[in-house]
Amino acid sequence: MLRSLYSGISGMKANQVKLDVVGNNVSNVGTTGFKYSRVRFQDMLSQNQKMSSAPSRYQGGVNPGQVGLGVQVSGIDTIVTQGMMQPTGRNLDVAMDGSGYFMVARGALPTSSTGGVSVDNKSHEVLSGNGMSISYTRDGALALDEDGNLLTSDGYRMLGYVVSEKEGLNLDARSVNYDKNGTCEFVDADSVGGLKVGSNLVPMKIPDSVFINGTKIGTPVTLSYTGTAKKIDGTAEPTITTGNEPYIGSKDVKIEVKTYEDLTDPTKPKDVFAVYANGKKITDLGASKTFWATPEGEVTATDPGDPKTVITITDPGYTDDSKLSWEFTLSAEGPKKIRNFFIEKEGLVKGVLEDGKVSVLGQLAVASFKNAEGLQKLGKNLYTTSSNSGQPVIRSGIGAGDKFDNSKGYGDVLNGVLEMSNVELTEQFTDMIVTTRAFQASSKMISTGDEILQEIINLKR
Repeated sequence: MLRSLYSGISGMKANQVKLDVVGNNVSNVGTTGFKYSRVRFQDMLSQNQKMSSAPSRYQGGVNPGQVGLGVQVSGIDTIVTQGMMQPTGRNLDVAMDGSGYFMVARGALPTSSTGGVSVDNKSHEVLSGNGMSISYTRDGALALDEDGNLLTSDGYRMLGYVVSEKEGLNLDARSVNYDKNGTCEFVDADSVGGLKVGSNLVPMKIPDSVFINGTKIGTPVTLSYTGTAKKIDGTAEPTITTGNEPYIGSKDVKIEVKTYEDLTDPTKPKDVFAVYANGKKITDLGASKTFWATPEGEVTATDPGDPKTVITITDPGYTDDSKLSWEFTLSAEGPKKIRNFFIEKEGLVKGVLEDGKVSVLGQLAVASFKNAEGLQKLGKNLYTTSSNSGQPVIRSGIGAGDKFDNSKGYGDVLNGVLEMSNVELTEQFTDMIVTTRAFQASSKMISTGDEILQEIINLKR
């Protein structure tokens, strides 16, 4: 039989696979975050008709004579180039501008702060999934469920870091606290000491409200300076304490230490330091004094009886000056409704509360791979690791020291934007035409071989 028949068959089969891949690319031209594929061919085994020979003294060398036996598919590559960014204006839409994949998971919610996906913050490797099945995606069209969990369109939970404050009076607060059944606690986005993350990745939440712990000041804390005069080095500043008891008031109280003009003697007016609560003067602060806060959030200079919070404020060691002032806010315990939320380029999810404060709700986890083209497609815009993709390298969270910070090697998270498919229709249609013609040529080779066989059969006549 003619070898060309089988070469034609291999060409038809290989080009059929390529048409299948091109068809899938074209059908996904509108798929969010889709990465197109390409097919590579290679020739099959070649049969030797004539062996090669080396040159000799009296005759030159002879090249081998080989007949190829057709074509085969050598590989189907996923092309992971960046897709076009499409602004949507929807605050639940995010896109990766650069390297990185969002991490999503299925599995039971953590039951404690040690649950979730365990990550080594030094090597940036996943240590344990703790029962959660992890996948990766570039599709950032997110949604919420009734519990505020941040999800993909198919219900996979978005993973992220739990964020807390590095120092201050709110150290025990967690952006998502699974020791308290997933309660979202207030973490000040403007914390003076900065923010840090834990070593576990947990499902992210955007709740209706965050819980604010009542202010508890065990050791004296210096009030924040708000004046315009230059402070004198080494001069004592006013401090505040609640005696290690949490503030029990039902509303926030802004405590201020500032001066007012005392006109007791009109001929000698003077500036006198006083304590103010929510703009209302309580009493002069001639020395360290004790005040009391009631459950209604009122601060008085006289003991109102139990229940109460004892507040002690020390006198500043400054000469009276109208340009000197300090303040401190006592936060009432209880939930505060989230008015709006947004996601920053580092992946930090922040919520604006009803009183204008900004609380950190978590930080989205992002992973990269040594060979991203080696990821295995699962459908639903999801990928999983393969034996050739390499293990995920997790982006370090906010607050990581310079020694272990790898965040600069990842792209930015864009809010209100979606990454579109990277399919170029012009390129795909060109491939479709070339592949169709190659398929037709291979089929023509079969029909031509058939005609030759027919001629051979007709020789008998």
